[in-house]
Amino acid sequence: MDHFMNPRNAGEIEDPDGVGEVGNPACGDIMRIYLKIEDDRIIDAGFRTFGCGAAKASSSMATELI
Repeated sequence: MDHFMNPRNAGEIEDPDGVGEVGNPACGDIMRIYLKIEDDRIIDAGFRTFGCGAAKASSSMATELI
């Protein structure tokens, strides 16, 4: 619930080094993740998720793990 109510790293990263997208046609959820990489290390991660609360919370959790 905390990640749903207070998502971390939400939003696009300006000029990302990598962008990934995944979607579920059955329920309509779409997640885009943005990565900024420097010296072969991920220095920033962000996301934009369109869908249910669980999709948004899991996107927030994923960026924290990254």
